[in-house]
Amino acid sequence: MDINDTQQWQRPLIDDRLTPYIEVDAERLEQNLQHMQRKASAAGVALRPHIKTHKSVWIAQRQLEYGAQGVTVSKPSEGISFIQGGVRDLLLAYPVVQPQSVAELLRLAVLHQAKLTLIADRLQGVAAIADAWQQQPDCELAVAIKVDVGLHRIGVSPDSDDAVLIAQALRDRGVRFAGLVSHAGHAYGAGNAAAIVDVARQETVLMQQLQAKLQAAGFTDCPLSVGSTPTALAAEVAPCISEIRPGNYAVLDLTACRLGLSYVDQLAMSVITRVVAVNEHFAIVDAGSKMLSSDKGPHGTNASGFGVAADEAGHTYEVTKLSEEHGFLLYQDRRPEVGMLLRIFPNHSCAVMAQSDGFVLRRASGHSEEHAVSARGNFI
Repeated sequence: MDINDTQQWQRPLIDDRLTPYIEVDAERLEQNLQHMQRKASAAGVALRPHIKTHKSVWIAQRQLEYGAQGVTVSKPSEGISFIQGGVRDLLLAYPVVQPQSVAELLRLAVLHQAKLTLIADRLQGVAAIADAWQQQPDCELAVAIKVDVGLHRIGVSPDSDDAVLIAQALRDRGVRFAGLVSHAGHAYGAGNAAAIVDVARQETVLMQQLQAKLQAAGFTDCPLSVGSTPTALAAEVAPCISEIRPGNYAVLDLTACRLGLSYVDQLAMSVITRVVAVNEHFAIVDAGSKMLSSDKGPHGTNASGFGVAADEAGHTYEVTKLSEEHGFLLYQDRRPEVGMLLRIFPNHSCAVMAQSDGFVLRRASGHSEEHAVSARGNFI
């Protein structure tokens, strides 16, 4: 990524509201959504986007209108927000260890006739899900088994017999088995697109091996669902895959650019900020860690700063330091003026979106509209 290329960074800045705020470029958002849906459709797989990136019912509805099968959520409370927002097919990609954690989610799924898929990676999870389902037996529920394909966060080992034991436990409790799901989040640490393709290939191999083991044990209906934006952008979808679950692709961020998966001109989300002070050391803006987060990139990508700020002409400044309400920008011969607007492209869009109650959708005409970050604060 060449931060000296002014053509990449140059965009209009419209001074029509108080700063700081998140701006989502409507045309770039639509292009990103269409691109991923076209890729999924061409491969003959379902697209179930992860909404943890944008947490917006409005954006999720756009994804569904383009052809997404449903959505993926991180936490039960996120799922509740999206069911209440009209989504009727959800995958909760988080382990359940207590039945009460999903009790309200199941209740609302029944009330709104929503399909719900949960995940399990241990027998304790199966028992918790079955206990919760017993209280809401009318819920259209299925459970997929989470597989650890290299991130080493959660999931069964592909080399163990745990998946077969879990599938048998689901069958014994009368819960429908929904196949295998994985998340190759370690692809963010691969460094470049070619290495990410290798991660995707290894993920496919591990998932197929475990699928064959389950089929040999009698679980012949065992679809494979994979999910990460790096692998979805860098690699072709393998013929054995039934579903992809990328999330970050909707708005993208500087991490995607640094990995060679995107250009700055494709980034749909940025933070509009204002210079509030300039001294001999830094230019200071009104967006600090409470707006930008302190995230240097997912899964250890670890950028040098906290984003890149650009003025309307496309001149760039590194956000080198943050306090809670202030951002510190390095400048050399081009000194920003107090009061001027800047656009900050963050390292990690998911972390930034989670900081705000809403975002401004900006169209090419300059017209803007405000939308809620519907699931902001939904962390349980």
